[in-house]
Amino acid sequence: MRRSTLIGATALAALLSLTVGFQGSAHAEQAFPSRPIKFIVPYPPGASTDNVARAFAQELSKELKTPVIVENRPGAGNAVGALAFKQQPADGYTLFFQTTELFASKLANPELNYEFNDFEIIAPLARTPFTLVVPASNQIKTLDELKASAVKKKNELDFGSLGLGANLYTMLSRTLSEQLGVKPNMIPYKGGVEGLTAVMSGQIDAYLATVGLAYQQKDNPKIHILALTSDGGANPFFPNVKSFKEQGIKDMVFYSLYGVVVRPDTPEAIKTQLQQAAGRVTNSEEMKRIRRQIALEDFPGTLDEFKAGMNNVRQRMEAAYKQEQKR
Repeated sequence: MRRSTLIGATALAALLSLTVGFQGSAHAEQAFPSRPIKFIVPYPPGASTDNVARAFAQELSKELKTPVIVENRPGAGNAVGALAFKQQPADGYTLFFQTTELFASKLANPELNYEFNDFEIIAPLARTPFTLVVPASNQIKTLDELKASAVKKKNELDFGSLGLGANLYTMLSRTLSEQLGVKPNMIPYKGGVEGLTAVMSGQIDAYLATVGLAYQQKDNPKIHILALTSDGGANPFFPNVKSFKEQGIKDMVFYSLYGVVVRPDTPEAIKTQLQQAAGRVTNSEEMKRIRRQIALEDFPGTLDEFKAGMNNVRQRMEAAYKQEQKR
């Protein structure tokens, strides 16, 4: 009896231990987040993209009651940050700041070790159209006058671009040139400020700058803004500037989109928790205030609409890349 009792007690203890273990495991799974979350931003500190990312990280930290730490990983477009993100475990503790530049990097360098389906968007963060900026010294106030100036230069216009090959700038500049019936000469620059400076000095005929960059120079007498790539209606930052669409130019509706991303193979419960928290943050009054402060727009649609918009940008850039390969 004693031996039987001892065996029974031992078995009961083992069962209790196993039950406690299962309970502890279940509790651990529900504890997300139990440590700081990293937010990889593929831009240097101080950029407008970095500013909105840091504001988001601060607000998400309050929402989740855990630190959200921004890690800047600039370089090669979005590629350096994208590769760093992909190397992290799919556990929800690493987020990524994705922009449409991610597509350009991969299209220009197909050997990069990431695919577009390695990134799953959980929240729209912001959007921005582009502005067509020309030198004020040329006295050009309309798109018709821009086309007329090209006639005097063998029907050519010099456009600024961030590098050459398939990117947003060459895509939009070539699309506009086709609509105007002119030939674009793409002049590469290292950054947006350098491109805008070239416009101010009259070195190039036009540059497509983000609204945020153009807004910093909105009172500069050396530039004039002819049009926006928005989908019509008054722009909150340039209410007196009409869109290309309103001026009868086709295929020039375009927004650069900024989103928050997780690895697609992240556990569904954690992914859902992050999506809900990020959605509350991006729609908060504080984030709206921050976006206005740095001349970025709220995304007006749903998460599914944002994903569709990002997919549309990818398709347009893929088509543009194929065209560049033929040149």
